[in-house]
Amino acid sequence: MIRKNCLLDADFQRSITFQRNIEVWVDQELAIVGRVESFTAESIRIDGNEYVRASCTFVMV
Repeated sequence: MIRKNCLLDADFQRSITFQRNIEVWVDQELAIVGRVESFTAESIRIDGNEYVRASCTFVMV
């Protein structure tokens, strides 16, 4: 399985285009695995929930 940290807008757009799941890690704990619905400079929306980019780690799986 290829895992890639998502940091740039292009990474999140790629996950939408290729329908790849994203893991969201908060304080080194897995919070959710799902598909990106939308993103801004400040947050990522996955399965109806907003996650702040500055306080989470996002990994494409």
